[in-house]
Amino acid sequence: MDFVGKAKRIRIYLAENDVIGHKPAPYALLDWLRREGAAGATVIRATAGLGSSGHLNLDIMPDITAHLPVIVEWIDSPDRVERLLPQLKQMVGRGLITAEDTEILLYKAHGVRTLPNTVTVEQVMSRDMVSVAPQSPLRKVVELVEGKVYRAVPVVEDGRPVGMITNLDLVERGGLLVRVELLGSLSDAERTSALNQLGGKTAREVMTPNPVTVVEGATITAVADVMAHKRLKRLPVVDAAGKLVGIVSRLDLLRTVAEAFHGGPEEPRPAGLRGDLPLSRVMRKDVPVVHPDTPINEVLQAVVATRLNRALVVDAERRVVGIVTDEEVLDRVTPAMRTGALKSLMHRLPFVHVGKAELAAEHHARARKAADLMLTEVAIAREDQLLRDAIAPMMKAPHKLVAVVDKDGRLTGALDRADILRGLIQE
Repeated sequence: MDFVGKAKRIRIYLAENDVIGHKPAPYALLDWLRREGAAGATVIRATAGLGSSGHLNLDIMPDITAHLPVIVEWIDSPDRVERLLPQLKQMVGRGLITAEDTEILLYKAHGVRTLPNTVTVEQVMSRDMVSVAPQSPLRKVVELVEGKVYRAVPVVEDGRPVGMITNLDLVERGGLLVRVELLGSLSDAERTSALNQLGGKTAREVMTPNPVTVVEGATITAVADVMAHKRLKRLPVVDAAGKLVGIVSRLDLLRTVAEAFHGGPEEPRPAGLRGDLPLSRVMRKDVPVVHPDTPINEVLQAVVATRLNRALVVDAERRVVGIVTDEEVLDRVTPAMRTGALKSLMHRLPFVHVGKAELAAEHHARARKAADLMLTEVAIAREDQLLRDAIAPMMKAPHKLVAVVDKDGRLTGALDRADILRGLIQE
């Protein structure tokens, strides 16, 4: 797949001796962007620079000069930039950040080879994680994961994981009205009201006890098998003593497959995660579909129909023209409709309006049909493509979903990360 079209270019101007945490700032930012699934970034080292101090920094003695300018250039979709920019501003203590519109004329991702069965989980896991104690207030748990790429928190006692709190736990056991990623779409008053539903509950009351864990020496093939068969998105990683040392997600595994073996001739590999299946063997066919003129209440019904929380928008010939996500539905409807929309999104209830007030709210909604809601940036792949050729661009898809089409461009199915993971471990 090729990605072209409108994008954002962010430049962060730093000094070589700037740090974030205990890392040099440029490399700390690269690592953070990688964890957040950014499309791509580059560190550029300058030979001279003039900043607000009025001091001219020159590369006269490159081996000892530590104050030269460094630029981190990041190009990504507007949606992802908008989501990550607030946290980026907090991370950069001093320096300059600029943003400008750009257009991607050509993007061709590297193909992916079957990954050998020698890569271990400690090589791909994230050590930069948060955990809570069993007695921690549930509201603190929500605040820890809000806006983060990981939306699950290990509950740790004496260094060992005794439970896991996921989005589903927060909603079903904790009483949170919306999933964590939807909190940002609410007004301040609505967000406060949603958090108040948590009451005085603690992590122990809500967590899923006795979590499935993996040891840091396990191969990623074994981890992928566990995730696929137990339908888990992330697993705590422990050392030989059972102490928590990291967390590994489905995204970590897929990113590793997507980024591995960039160059050189491909060679068959007898063991490991495979990528030689056609997408027609891996894709799901139960993807919800709406048309541009589908009314908003039917759009919401389609969005909540499956675990995807998304619906593809197709024209009369089933060619993909857009996508509608649960966040778009929630963000685009009027506040008067939000209570009904939230309940439907979280509990998959019929979105039925009764009474004049509800009908009036729907009538006055800013968005009345799918065309008013849909986003036009959709990742598309052909059903005869191999999984190894589609996985790298899929990891950069802004909505975690790839529409699969036939040779005439008509929709035949879709792929999300869980589908890809299952395809990678198929015999």
